[in-house]
Amino acid sequence: MREPLLKRRIKFKEVATIGNWAKIPKPSSATGEDAGKSGSDLGINTKKLGSVDQTSSSRRKYDVFPEETLLLDWPKPITAGPGLQNLGNTCFLNSTLQCLTYTPPLALYLLSRSHSQKCKLRRQTTFCTFCELEKHVMRSLSGMRGKNTITPKSIVGRLKSIAKHFRVGRQEDAHEFLRYFIDSLQNSCLVGFEKLDHKQKETTVIHQVFGGYTQSRILCTVCKEPSCTIEPCLDISLEVKNCGSVEKALARFTKTESLTGDNKYRCSKCKTLVDATKQMTILEAPKILVLQLKRFEFGGFSMFGGGKISKMITFPEKLDIQPYMFKTKKKVLYELYGVLVHAGGSCNSGHYFSYVKAPNGVWYLKNDSEVRQVSVKQVLDQQAYILFYSAVQPVSI
Repeated sequence: MREPLLKRRIKFKEVATIGNWAKIPKPSSATGEDAGKSGSDLGINTKKLGSVDQTSSSRRKYDVFPEETLLLDWPKPITAGPGLQNLGNTCFLNSTLQCLTYTPPLALYLLSRSHSQKCKLRRQTTFCTFCELEKHVMRSLSGMRGKNTITPKSIVGRLKSIAKHFRVGRQEDAHEFLRYFIDSLQNSCLVGFEKLDHKQKETTVIHQVFGGYTQSRILCTVCKEPSCTIEPCLDISLEVKNCGSVEKALARFTKTESLTGDNKYRCSKCKTLVDATKQMTILEAPKILVLQLKRFEFGGFSMFGGGKISKMITFPEKLDIQPYMFKTKKKVLYELYGVLVHAGGSCNSGHYFSYVKAPNGVWYLKNDSEVRQVSVKQVLDQQAYILFYSAVQPVSI
């Protein structure tokens, strides 16, 4: 006789996801009072960050940082933190730091102090970019919201450690600084993991947050044999000349081009030069999508100067990148949370400031020491230079 339904024993098992999207962090092995309190102002259980069940079959053995431990959304609505003091032409740095501070998965990881508790670089040297950013985010979001201004001198004073050609007191290109800063964060993550191959190095927390993959696909028109080159990317730079919107710039980025005439393709199967088509697409979408609009025509703040594309380029609050991905039929949605702006007529002058969406869902202007609430309309009316988007739950078409 079958046991009555209400008396049957129900077996529960641990899950790693809700549906196909929301991640449930694994319990941490972190100990100590600091690990559980550092992000308490945001309601973060930091013991859930930076660790994983080593027996989990879902984790690849070579992951430096397990993807499933990332927290993608702010757990508690709080207002924006303080502004940053300009220490002499440091607006490029201030505006970049503000956008990184309000990048949810990165900031929540930093607030857990998971990096500094096991940092190997700090034992070898006096400066670790990741540790300094961690302290900065802690001050901005946890302990100093009553302060009007933070002085980022610990990062400004080590500019040459981030990029040897940077000089304190000299205006630099914000996107160039962002790229070097992200690279420095990546290098901090890899200390102690020097023997990893390139694929393994793409599993750090930096790549788990910002990393995606693009694919360049060349198709021979004779034998129809495709040749694909896949590259990791931490941001995407978009040509905006003759483009009035981000969507059009992305369409241009993924437009199929013909390889004919003097530009024919040597097909490995046909063993000769042939006509072919070439297309760049996004193969794997990142959790945080960073788009640089290429407004400077001669490579940013170069010694040769150069002009600036100052026209208005519209960008949406919500962006679906499905049309620009390789064979993806579902919507891949992103929501805007950061806009970095350059004001000025040329690449060797001007001023940087940013707009960020705080954990309370409200937009704020971050202009060095100035912080004030603004409307979404004001944000979308800006001549953006760098856009920061965060992935949201995908919806099937």
